Amino acid sequence: MLLGEQIHNESILGIKCQSFCSVKHGDAGYSEEIYIFYNSGVCILQGFPLFSTLRACRNHLARVQAKCDDMPPVTSLSYKKWAFKSQDISNDSEVIGTTSINSFDHLMTASICGGYNATYRSSAPQHNLVLATGKRPFVGFHYALEGGNAPVLSDVAIAMASKLASAIGTAVPWFRSSSKNATPETLKSNVHDSVETMACRFGLSDIMREGDCITCSPNKMLSVISDAMGRVILINNRKGIAVRMWKGYRDAQCGWIEVNEERDRGIHKNINRHVQKTPLRTTLFLVIYAPKKGVIDIWSIQQGPKITTFTASKNGRLLYINYGFLGMNDNAAVVSKNKAQYSCVFMDPLGGLKEICVPFHFALNSKNGKRARDIHLLRKLRTFLREEEFDEEKLISEVTNTCLELKTNEIRIQTTEVLMNSKHILPNALLAATNCFVAKSQEEGEEEEKLELTAKMLYQLTTQLQRMVTFYKYVKSQLDTAPEYDMVTAGGAPNARSLSSILFTSEREIHRIMKLAKTLNSFEDANASTETKVKFQEDGKAFFDFLSCFEFGASRLIDLRKDLKEEKIHEIARLIYQGWMYSNDVKEKWQQAAKDSNIQPFIFMQLALIYWTRKREVVVSEVELKRFTQLLHVICLLTDVEGICVEYNEASLWWRNVRAILTESTEPFNALTAALACRANAVIMERYKEKLQYQKSLGISEDEGEDVKNGNNTMKMDEVETHDITPDDETHSSNSEWENVSKDTCQFTLLIGNLEDVTVLNAVVSQQFLPDQTTQFFTLPFTKCDVSLSLILSKGKGSVSELVAKWLSTTGIDPARLIDTTDIEFDQLQLSMDSLQLNDALDEASAIDVPQQEQTKLLSLSVEIGDEAKVDSTAEACILDNMVMLKRHFPYSLTSSVLLANLCWEFAMSWNKDVSQLESLAAALAVLRQIPMKHMRHGVCCLLWTLHIKKRMEAAAKLMNKLGKLPKERLCMQDIGLSDIQMTTFLQHCITFLDIFLDAEILERGDSATIKSEELWEGHPGGPQPFATLAISQTPAWYDLVLLHVQVANVLYMIACLNLKMLKSLNNLFESVVQPYFFQDITDKAMLTWYRDDKRDNTRTEFLCKVITASMEFIHRETSDGTTVSSTQAISWMGKCQTLASIWKINNDELRIHQVCQLYVNGFDRLAEEIMTAVSDVERLAADLLPVAGRRMMAYLSRTPNLLEEVSRISPALTRYLESLNMPGVIFTNCSNDDTVELIRRVSVHLPKTHCDYHLAELMLDATFIYQGNR
Repeated sequence: MLLGEQIHNESILGIKCQSFCSVKHGDAGYSEEIYIFYNSGVCILQGFPLFSTLRACRNHLARVQAKCDDMPPVTSLSYKKWAFKSQDISNDSEVIGTTSINSFDHLMTASICGGYNATYRSSAPQHNLVLATGKRPFVGFHYALEGGNAPVLSDVAIAMASKLASAIGTAVPWFRSSSKNATPETLKSNVHDSVETMACRFGLSDIMREGDCITCSPNKMLSVISDAMGRVILINNRKGIAVRMWKGYRDAQCGWIEVNEERDRGIHKNINRHVQKTPLRTTLFLVIYAPKKGVIDIWSIQQGPKITTFTASKNGRLLYINYGFLGMNDNAAVVSKNKAQYSCVFMDPLGGLKEICVPFHFALNSKNGKRARDIHLLRKLRTFLREEEFDEEKLISEVTNTCLELKTNEIRIQTTEVLMNSKHILPNALLAATNCFVAKSQEEGEEEEKLELTAKMLYQLTTQLQRMVTFYKYVKSQLDTAPEYDMVTAGGAPNARSLSSILFTSEREIHRIMKLAKTLNSFEDANASTETKVKFQEDGKAFFDFLSCFEFGASRLIDLRKDLKEEKIHEIARLIYQGWMYSNDVKEKWQQAAKDSNIQPFIFMQLALIYWTRKREVVVSEVELKRFTQLLHVICLLTDVEGICVEYNEASLWWRNVRAILTESTEPFNALTAALACRANAVIMERYKEKLQYQKSLGISEDEGEDVKNGNNTMKMDEVETHDITPDDETHSSNSEWENVSKDTCQFTLLIGNLEDVTVLNAVVSQQFLPDQTTQFFTLPFTKCDVSLSLILSKGKGSVSELVAKWLSTTGIDPARLIDTTDIEFDQLQLSMDSLQLNDALDEASAIDVPQQEQTKLLSLSVEIGDEAKVDSTAEACILDNMVMLKRHFPYSLTSSVLLANLCWEFAMSWNKDVSQLESLAAALAVLRQIPMKHMRHGVCCLLWTLHIKKRMEAAAKLMNKLGKLPKERLCMQDIGLSDIQMTTFLQHCITFLDIFLDAEILERGDSATIKSEELWEGHPGGPQPFATLAISQTPAWYDLVLLHVQVANVLYMIACLNLKMLKSLNNLFESVVQPYFFQDITDKAMLTWYRDDKRDNTRTEFLCKVITASMEFIHRETSDGTTVSSTQAISWMGKCQTLASIWKINNDELRIHQVCQLYVNGFDRLAEEIMTAVSDVERLAADLLPVAGRRMMAYLSRTPNLLEEVSRISPALTRYLESLNMPGVIFTNCSNDDTVELIRRVSVHLPKTHCDYHLAELMLDATFIYQGNR
């Protein structure tokens, strides 16, 4: 399309384009345009219409290639033509765009051109500037008025005459015969003849000089022009003057580089956010490529010096790209920075491309030379750290030389940051840098308070780093040193008396802790096969990781970062403490190093507690505990004693934060031993404070008192620590110590007790038992949970029950074995062996009938942990032993009812996540049935029905009621999420659940049970409500509604299991007044009235008879050998039918009669004879059995070979009766002749003589002679 369009009848000199740029910082912005330059002018194509036309043509071409009919688009181009008026030769041009003229220049120009009486406009017009270079003039500034010139009257007359002649020529062909010879090219060339002539207001005239090329800067303010004489001239486009000239560049190729100032990076930027930021600056650099010389020169604009010179190939080419993407929508927000990615590129003869980049600081003048040089040195150091390979000596040398040459504090800070953030930095290299900067600050001699802001930040940052690097080298040297032998081999049995003196506690408490450690070690040995993860630390990044954990420059003391991972904090803690813990260094040496590091004292305490609590081994080592207690003591001495010890009956913030860290630890036993050490130090610090107060009252010298107060004289404090300490089982101080116990000591004592409880809990629930023959119950997958005291407190009073129930759900233990009659809820039970029988009147234990042998077994669960009278290694015995140990610490949270309720809910929640896992629901119901407390069982039933079972049973009921049968698998999966077979099992579980619900129904509310909790949660009222409390607080369900849903569940299960068909079963079998209560709130007190309806009763009776008929199939399935008849399933179904009949007030005798008939029909005579004794209406039974006996006789006669002889021997009346029998169904013909004779005899006996069919019975009895000889 573009090639076929003749825009102007001249040779094209060049094509340039301008991409869209949005309005920014007062600039008018640039629209998308394409410029086509000719010798006599320039044509301008708007970019948006052009690319829209090109897209339309491309789409049309695609449709044509796809063989689709499509009209070609309109391809006419719209463009503007500007012609030069006073330019003889134009070799190159540049469209500068819209220019504005101030009012003074506008008025002055009008006055000079028009004289005193000249007329002028009030405002200056807008012009478009086109810069042209060539000859006469050398450079011309051509202006086109914005909006175009007004048409002249003669031009209008000529245009009207041309249109008139054209019209006459069309009507009279001979009028313009000469027009026939016009060629199409001539006609086409006459299109778009409207050309706007530009006025050359001024120019740079040089007769001897001819311009070759013009290159405009990105901001359109400057241009450079190369001429035939080897000159490059810099032009100011707005003012129309030559600013600068360079010589010696023949055939020069020019380009521009626009560079933005770099934003300051570093810590100092974050500290001084309140300081107003100056906008970033932008500068231009001129690139001149001289092919004759083979060099590329870079100049600073406008009067700046040459920056550098590069050698280049003489046959290369300099590419200057001053535009971005074309064809984009002008309104698109993404084109706000639509610039070329590489603005100036040099291409060598081999096709290689090299980008030319110039740093911003080269544009700065001599006043800013120091900063420019520093930036260059910083860039050089960054490149060295990133790209080169170096050893420690070379790195230290490079860093030292760079830091000594830096002159500005701002770049010094950035250099320090670069070194800190480098993963390859070494401690000695960073220390050398900080030493250089600190030495420079000391040479200046100014005090820190009088320094300027940047200098003060530099001094604070470098001194902190200097201290941190020194401290790191100290702790790293300790860590790399081999541990002492006596520290490594100190794992023997500790001395309880020695430990009690170290930890300021009684020997009884030490013995208890040692016993607990022994138990935990036995658990660890049992789980020795557990996978252990090993993580190797990269030595090359140890120092970098150490520095990255701390916050420098924010305050006087160094703090930890807020967003650190736990693993990283633990690595730092291990680095700081492990070396000293297993060495024989004196504590004063470590104390001095920690004090010189300038780290906040509580950070040391936090890291020490994290290091100790994250230790994996469970051991009570006397040496380690003593060493750790000394470590905590030294850390406490890093701060003021008054900051740790507060007034009486107040809690110290220091110790409160310590207790918070121990509370959140997921290793509660290590937190327990740490709490013992912290409590001992709290007592020591209190004694320090008392000694200070005593010395003050005696008037001791202030210097000695200050030494003790600030922890400088540790020897004297050690004397206070070890003075008169004689621990025994109960006391370890003077007789008046109970008056001096602080609140923090009491809080630590409570914390120790709570951590001891949580330690046992964490140890038990972390065990994974392998199943054996004693643990065959359904199990859930085992997931390890890291238990902490904080977790227990945050989750509320039900957290312990929930955790233990979740653990029990993975063990496979029988829920009946979890009933412990020694629990607190069975406090009404007499524990003597003479009165072990349960009373029926007992509210809590009456839910389960526990035999005497089982009671004895349950009572045996309260054995001591260390009792080794019985050794039982089964999984069940181990689980029960663990439960005994847990109930010692949590007697209220782990009562039988509370525990089983939470266990039931765990299985229910597992089923709710995957409804197809019906084993979880079956397990939940099995546990539900075992809950001893009736109120608890009833509450769990209410929650289970409301939240889980009701909505799915309702969906099944609606679907089956609509279809009248069990749906296909696709419909079941779509509506319920179960297959058809699974839905049958689910309905069976619903019956089981509703039976439990009905059995747990509370007829009288009475005194509701209360759930108690341990003292662990005192003072922590938050957390969710315990599940047990929620269960017993449920509103009692309405008995009639539960009974109604029992009927619905049985009906649905009968239809699903026996594959019955009955349309609108729920509508036909239930009264219309009860149907609105289906699946409503189970606690509504609905008054369900009953009334007799013969039609409904007949429908119900017919339905139950169908169930009995279908149940006969189960007898055939269970009778495998053909001789032994099993009727377990049939009896069960008959029991369900009788239950529904009693609820529906239907005569059970009718169902028994139907069952007896069906048994005889299917040939199960012995079962029928057993049930016949329970039938009351024997007359009706005999009348119904008479056709059965007749069919049996008819079947026998049909098989006999001498049929006519046998028929002739019986009565004709009997023959006609037998021929008239046409009973639906299949009659088993393999019954014996004796059974048939016995059936006829029973019918004749039970049928009264007054009955209308009695004579038929007599005839059958007389005809039994036909069986003689064939029995």
